Amino acid sequence: MTVQLIVPYVAGGGSDQRARLVARFMSKHLDEPIEVVNRTGAVAGHEAIAAAPADGSVIGLITGEIGMMHWHEGLTKLTPADYTPLAVPYVESAAVIVAAGAPWKTIAQFVEELKRRPLRGSGGPNFGVWKFALIGLMDALGIDASHLEWTETLSGEQGLENVLAGRADVAPITMTDARATLFAGKARALVTMEDARHARFPDVPTVSEALGVKWHVAHWRGIVAPKDLPGSVANRYVAALRAVSVDEDFAREAAGSAFTVRWRFGRDFASYMEEDDVQFGRVIGLLDKGKKACVH
Repeated sequence: MTVQLIVPYVAGGGSDQRARLVARFMSKHLDEPIEVVNRTGAVAGHEAIAAAPADGSVIGLITGEIGMMHWHEGLTKLTPADYTPLAVPYVESAAVIVAAGAPWKTIAQFVEELKRRPLRGSGGPNFGVWKFALIGLMDALGIDASHLEWTETLSGEQGLENVLAGRADVAPITMTDARATLFAGKARALVTMEDARHARFPDVPTVSEALGVKWHVAHWRGIVAPKDLPGSVANRYVAALRAVSVDEDFAREAAGSAFTVRWRFGRDFASYMEEDDVQFGRVIGLLDKGKKACVH
């Protein structure tokens, strides 16, 4: 049997890259083919996974945005409870990324400018995690959400393209997803919202180090199945993913791509999603207050 793994994001993007890596090694340990299928559109893709037959023929990669979308009226009613959690391999955080020629050399300079006037951000949908991450940092610093104007895209990488083209000032995406541009010297990361410095970008400070405030938000990408997957099938898939987690070849390839891997399985993964849901609801309330000023 060929298992489909649905990815709700564009082919070649950060989520797609991570999904294809885990699918290849999961297939190895299941001894069954896994076909990655892109259903582009965060809402439509997440809904496609939830609506699939709960018989093991379809699994999917979902992201932290599943704990965000349902807070926006009329977007979707889906919550983390609508899936069978299998494992979350990838947990990474946004960074504040600007073009190499931008006038801000430090996050402190960027923040002072943001206090004075609205700046343009881009990277993903209006309800997405990257906007959430920057709005949360602004809130921690006492900066009103209306000081961020947002241009929607289908992916964080497209937001970075807007920054490089001068259509936006900042792309609050992961340094991993911006790694080619950062290594080429075309962009600069001012700060990371990780709880520790990134192993591949050790010169980029954390928010706590650079600004003296506590703001850390992780963006996870996890493997799930539709709700009510039979326990025997779920256990088989979790066992395969546990095998992937200790596969040295997987670890080497993930590290080579600068992916941050922090595995959680089954119920532990479910609890993690529930905790995120609470935090997302609070900050999305801030987004909704400034929605008319923030979106164009």
